Formats: sequence, C-alpha cells, structure tokens
Amino acid sequence: MADDVDKNNRIERTKRIALGIALFVLISFVLRTASSITLPLAISFFLFLILNPLVNKMEQQRVPRVLAILVVILILIFFFVLLFFFLTVTINSFITQMPKYLARLDDIFGEIGGALGPYLDLSPGAGLGELFDWKSMLINALTAISGTLVSFVSSSLIIFIFVLFLLLERQSLIPKFKVALPNHGGMRVAIMFERINRQISRYLVAKSVISLITGLLFYLGSLAVGLDFAIIWGVLAVLFNFIPNIGSIIITGLTVIMAFLQFYPDYARILYVALIMSMIQLVMGNILDPRFQGYRLNLSPFVILVSLVFWGYIWGFMGMFLAVPIMSIVQIFCSNVKELRPFAVLISSGKRYRAEIREEERRRKERYERMREERKAQRRNPKQH
Repeated sequence: MADDVDKNNRIERTKRIALGIALFVLISFVLRTASSITLPLAISFFLFLILNPLVNKMEQQRVPRVLAILVVILILIFFFVLLFFFLTVTINSFITQMPKYLARLDDIFGEIGGALGPYLDLSPGAGLGELFDWKSMLINALTAISGTLVSFVSSSLIIFIFVLFLLLERQSLIPKFKVALPNHGGMRVAIMFERINRQISRYLVAKSVISLITGLLFYLGSLAVGLDFAIIWGVLAVLFNFIPNIGSIIITGLTVIMAFLQFYPDYARILYVALIMSMIQLVMGNILDPRFQGYRLNLSPFVILVSLVFWGYIWGFMGMFLAVPIMSIVQIFCSNVKELRPFAVLISSGKRYRAEIREEERRRKERYERMREERKAQRRNPKQH
C-alpha cells in the first residue's frame, strides 16, 4: 500500500514537472512571437515601478493625483524625445564621418593584410577585405540600428498609454486583488507586489544613478584623450551599464576599437584609452557601485548570465536590459509559492543561506561543547548528579 502511494506521488510529481516545462516553453514562444506587444508592456511595467515612487512623493506633498501623473508623463515624454534626438544625431554623425573612417579602415586593413599576407595566402595589396566583406557588415549594422530606431518610435506611443493607465489604476489595483482572490490570496498578492515594487524600484533608481556617473566619467575620459564622439561614448556607457558584466565589456571594447581606428599606429595612446576605460569600469563596478547602491539583488551570478542570454534571445537587445529585474520578480514570485520555493533558493546568490548554515553550525558546536562540559562535570562529581 505504501509503495502504491509513493508511486502515485512520483507520477504526480513527474506530471507537474512536465506541465511546468511545457508551460515555460509555451510562455517563451508567446513572448518571442508577440514581442511587438509583450516587450512594450514589459518596458511600461518597469517604467511604472520607477515612476510610482515619484508620484507617491508628489502626492505626499499634497499635489493632486492627476497633476502628479501628468507631470510624470511629461518627464517620461521628455526623456523619450531626448533619447530619440540622441539616436538621430548619433546616426547622422556616423554617416557624415563614415567616408573618413572607411578610408582609415582601408589603410589599417591594408597594412595588416600586407603583414599577414604570406601566412593567410592573400594576394599582394588585397588587405583583409579578401577574407571578409567588412564594409557590408558595417552597413548592415547601421541598417539594423536604423530599424531599431524606427521600432523605438513606433512603440513609444504604446508605452506611454500603458504607463498612463498603470499610474491611473495604481490605487485600485491592490484592492481588486484582495476582493478577487479569497482565503487571504489577495493579501499575499498585495504583499508580493509591495516587495516587487520596493526591490525593483530601489535597484532601478540606484542603477540609474550609477549609470549616469559612469557615463559622465566615460565622457570626460574620452575628452581627456581626444577620442572622437565623446558624448556618444558617455551615453552608451549609461545604457550598457544596465547590462550586468557583459555591458561593461561591450562599451569598453567599443571605445578601444574606436581608439585603434582613430590613433593607429600610436599604440601608446590606444593603450592609454584602454587603461582609462577599464579603470572607470573597475572602480565603478567593484568599489563605488556596491557602496553607493548598498543593496544587491539576491541572484546568482550564473543565473544572471543565463538570464541575459535567454531574454536577449526572447526580446533582443532590450531583453538584456530587462533580464535582471525580470529574474528578481521571478524569484520573489517563487519564494511566495510553496511549490516553487526550491527554485527560488536555487536561483539566489546563496549568501543568506550560507550565513544561516554557518550560524546553525556555530550553535551546534556550542551545544556539543556544553554537553561535553556537563559530562566532564558529572564524572568529576557523580554524587551531585
């Protein structure tokens, strides 16, 4: 009888695991296929988490709710217009300067190809263009950026509408959950939403400040070494700083490539650029970021890396920006569902659990030492015991 019960439990557990995997695959497929809707919705939700504390502050200062929401929406529109203007100016400046840098690339590739020609079986004076069509690659990259710009403009209106309605319904959302979900389910959702709002808002606000400081340092560093497009590297440093680990590598690599293109064959100056940008990332990422932020999401570094790859596959470049906040929400959700708590533990950084294990081992050791002392005392004075 007991064997039949265990067998049924194993079958049910296997069914639940299979159902969870199938549901995960289905949701991933829907998110990727309907990215034109799901991505703006996700962006809107995280913008809501950033703007909601600002609306709360304004309401605490007795600013009417509608006026506070209007001011926040105007700030958001200003940010989008500024970003669109930057992207437009950036693309135009690259296009204007492209002939000069294409000629530089021809010269550099020609020299490198001439040096490596005997080893790579290149014809004399052919350069590296014989191995790959780098001009087509560059044009395709600029075309992809232009397509991203058009998609950004077309999605802006949807994002504004989503954010507006989320802000308008923010006060009635939690009460609706409390009424709709019985047996204290609504209260659990309210607590979970409050944790998500507090944790993600703190992370995004702190990350935004750190990213702005990083961008300013990149801009000043580019000016100091005379690197072209200094303002572009500063803004890109702000954006790429939201992608953990990988983003800092990408922006540092881009500035080094630009330095090589601009200063070649002055290797000392190229090395100078690489050292300055690497030091900025080292100081910001390992010293100032932890101290200023004072708050770390409880996520495993390996899980963060996997989530960057996964959400980059689902939503492209924007998915990598949203990967860490999404995984934090997943962890909070799993920690509040009994059946999913083991998964929440597995994707965490484990620091808290290591501390708990060390504390439990310390207590066990103290109990063991007390028991030894008591036994020694009993052997010394048997009549008293």
